[in-house]
Amino acid sequence: MGYAGKTPPVSIREDIFMAEAEALSAARQEGSQPVPRSTAESPERPPVVLVIDDDPHNLAIMSYFLQGYHYTVLAAEDGESGVQRAAYARPDLILLDVMMPGMDGYQTCRRLKEQDATREIPVICMTALAETGNKLKGFEAGAVDYVTKPYQREEVLARVDVHLRLRRTTRELQEARDLLEVRVEERTRELETLNRQLEREVAEHRRTGEALRGSERNFQAIFDNAFQHMGLMTPEGTILACNRTAVAFSGCDEREAVGKALWESPWLNDDPQMQEQVKEAVAKAAAGSFVRFEVTRRYPDELSRHFDFSIKPVKDEKGRVVLLIPEGRDITDNRNLAEQLRQSQKMEAIGTLAGGIAHDFNNILTAIMGFGSLLGMKIGEDSPLMEYLSEILSASERAANLTNSLLAFSRIDVVEPGAVQLNETVRKIEKFLLRIIGEDIELTTELSEQELVICSHRGHLEQILMNLATNARDAMCNGGKLVIRTERVEISEPSPAFELGPGSYAVLSVSDTGEGMAEPVRQRIFEPFFTTKEVGKGTGLGLAIVYGIIQQHEGQIKVFSEPGVGTTFKIFLRLATPETATRGAAGFLPVEGGTETILLAEDDSEVMRFLTRTLSEKGYTVIESCDGEEAVRQFQAHRDEIDLLILDVVMPRLNGRQAYQQICQSHRKVPVIYSSGYTGDIIDQKGIPEDGALFLAKPMTPHDLLKKVRAALS
Repeated sequence: MGYAGKTPPVSIREDIFMAEAEALSAARQEGSQPVPRSTAESPERPPVVLVIDDDPHNLAIMSYFLQGYHYTVLAAEDGESGVQRAAYARPDLILLDVMMPGMDGYQTCRRLKEQDATREIPVICMTALAETGNKLKGFEAGAVDYVTKPYQREEVLARVDVHLRLRRTTRELQEARDLLEVRVEERTRELETLNRQLEREVAEHRRTGEALRGSERNFQAIFDNAFQHMGLMTPEGTILACNRTAVAFSGCDEREAVGKALWESPWLNDDPQMQEQVKEAVAKAAAGSFVRFEVTRRYPDELSRHFDFSIKPVKDEKGRVVLLIPEGRDITDNRNLAEQLRQSQKMEAIGTLAGGIAHDFNNILTAIMGFGSLLGMKIGEDSPLMEYLSEILSASERAANLTNSLLAFSRIDVVEPGAVQLNETVRKIEKFLLRIIGEDIELTTELSEQELVICSHRGHLEQILMNLATNARDAMCNGGKLVIRTERVEISEPSPAFELGPGSYAVLSVSDTGEGMAEPVRQRIFEPFFTTKEVGKGTGLGLAIVYGIIQQHEGQIKVFSEPGVGTTFKIFLRLATPETATRGAAGFLPVEGGTETILLAEDDSEVMRFLTRTLSEKGYTVIESCDGEEAVRQFQAHRDEIDLLILDVVMPRLNGRQAYQQICQSHRKVPVIYSSGYTGDIIDQKGIPEDGALFLAKPMTPHDLLKKVRAALS
């Protein structure tokens, strides 16, 4: 029995519950045969049934039905708690009322089928809606059966028992299938093992049946073509044979080695210390021990080579050593890879450190460069203090370029190129290079009479010159001459030796009178972490950085070198178009001010003072705010006055983009300039720059600021 529709008054619900309870009791007293308890679970564990119904009387009736036949009954009064309890208790079956407030039975069923923990639990819907459409809706939600109100005890128990049996059968079938799969896999592995054993036996029989000459031929082919350097020796260390790999590597004839002791062979006869090491190893191997060690050889025309060397004893049936097999493997590349990994980890750590300090460091540099530039405007070019101020600004600019170069090499910053005058860059860095190379090296510059304007970043060009000058200094231990030249060349036809297309190019040459390089070294100098310097005196990254920068500029670098003569690096960079060169030249002209009102949001007080002072002195009205929330409030208070926003990207409370979005939601869209000293990856995470927005990187000069502001307002 049950009640369909709205919940009746309390007295009616109690009457229904009592009537149903009495009917059930009478049925038992009359000798009605109970439905047998489900055998879906083992006798030790009664089946667990979860009843989800918002009507307490229905819950009581179902509990009475099921507990009387040894089922464990759990109850939930709504769909949400039912889903949670099912996921926690993992019942064997769920009786689910369809009509419930909030999340109805269909939604609850779908939720149960979406969860991994409850997907396989059978769900029987309970409803007074007997229409076929409602039942189909339940089946579509994942139910396996329906019980229609008013409830009939025998029907409920029979359906519960059937589906518990089905679930048990399904589980047993799954377990049987899983067990069968395991057994099949085990048997397959056994057959594979037997098959491999059979294949080995067949191969052994075939090898046994081969003629001695064929066996010797196969052995010799394997021996000679092995990747490792291999040989055969007597227990006393006399060489009986050596393979072609070992002979080809040493450059000697096999007859020069066979019959000699290993330590007197062409591979070792010039190193007394290594000879003693090999003698001891041969003695240990002759005593029956496997010996393994590493050796390092330095060759006159190459770098050091590292070898993994071993000697294996071969014993007869009585355990006596009758033969020794020396084997060597060149592990130089593995050593280099390991060293490169260590160096790359160091560079990653440096990049992480640089990225971490970039924001604060760039803010500091912004204040130094900004106020220094303002001071320069005040005192004028004729002031005796201008020389000192120029040195301060030059040093701070080099610091900014150094940070940018390191971040760019670490792939965490993006540099915006512009028109750069090559000759002017060389002149500006000349004094700095003199301090790098030392007093015993003469520096000469031979600059083209033509202005050579390229599309680049001045910091990158300075980085190229610094790295090449440092490399030249290390090649001239006893002093020498370093020459930097610039010239213009015209390439009319493509050439195999010149990978770039026809056009006008600026050529930057750096020549030294150092020790030069052999051809094997010259071919590898641009490899990351490759170095010929002693440990601790070079990272092998200087020329790799140079090569990477030139590749970014779509240029080309050529190296000319001979041992004892010196080295010349020639860098080809395409000249800028007249339009680009004009824009670059115009960038150094004075920038006009204005009378517009600018809302400035910056959390660093020193940078704030610099920006405000620069803009105010050019006639702009500045409204200051120290974080994103204050910027939004200031805009709301002065919305009709503000013509431009300058927002720091990373600020407390609201970042620059969040503040701008709130401003645009509450009012018209205003031009915006984003500013930051953070690295490119942090800025990308904040969604900056977005479409239509300008970006101003720190550190900046007053000229950079005013130029960007004027561009935004225009």
